[in-house]
This record gives sequence, structure tokens and C-alpha cells, in this order.
Amino acid sequence: GRSYCVCSPRMLNQCLESLVQKVQSGVVINFEKAGPDPSPIDGNGQVDISRPFGPQPWHSCHKLIYVRPNPKTGVPIGHWPVPESFWPDQNSPTLPPRTSHPVVKFSCTDCEPMVIDKLPFDKYELEPSPLTQFILERKSPQTCWQ
Repeated sequence: GRSYCVCSPRMLNQCLESLVQKVQSGVVINFEKAGPDPSPIDGNGQVDISRPFGPQPWHSCHKLIYVRPNPKTGVPIGHWPVPESFWPDQNSPTLPPRTSHPVVKFSCTDCEPMVIDKLPFDKYELEPSPLTQFILERKSPQTCWQ
């Protein structure tokens, strides 16, 4: 982190502008792998038995997904609210209790992408991490993980 020593109103404005530029619109999520590991592959897309098995950094990540706000309203763009499983009621004095960071569990079983006609979906960008690196190394446009 960084600390600021504010000695004047002008310096306060400069510090606030600096902080606002660094703010990322998103949600921190815990990603956890469920089920067996996928088969290890080498750079040519072939099964690589020399790769280590056991816990890997990408099995459990605490990372930011970027949630883009609507430029006019400031409300997040999308159909499914993150991190809540509901849209907050603005008239409610408090939110229901929940964990501070949502947990998203994923399975590494290759399957065909399932697209349901007229079912809305959201796309999120995940910050660089061991998980994104692992997914990009295995890129396979005909399969997906759930």
C-alpha cells in the first residue's frame, strides 16, 4: 500500500485524484477447484506426464473480476448480480449477512459449451493470476469448464 500525508486542501485534492485513478471496478472472488485435475498438457497440446500433481497455485485463487459500470448510471452492467445472489433493496437499512468474498467453485472436466437460447449471461474479465495462466495455456475453443 501507499500512505499519504495531507497538509493542505490542495494536497488533499491531489491525493484523492491519485486514489480515484487507481480504483478498479470489480469484485474480489475466491476461486476454488472442485474435482480431479485435468490431464497435464505440454506446449503442443499433448498429454504431459512429467508435470507435477498435487496442490497447484491455480487450485485456489483470491482474485478480482472486473465488473464494468454503466457510464451513465454507474450501475454495474449485467444480468446476474455479483457478489450477491440478489439485487440489493435500496430501501433496506442493512444487507443480509454473507461471507466477505463470494466463492466460485469450478470443475476441470472438459465438456461442450452449453448455450441456452435467450438465457442471458454475463462475461467478466479476470485479473492475471495462476488460474488465468493455466486456462490460457490449455486454450481449447471446443471445450469449457463449469
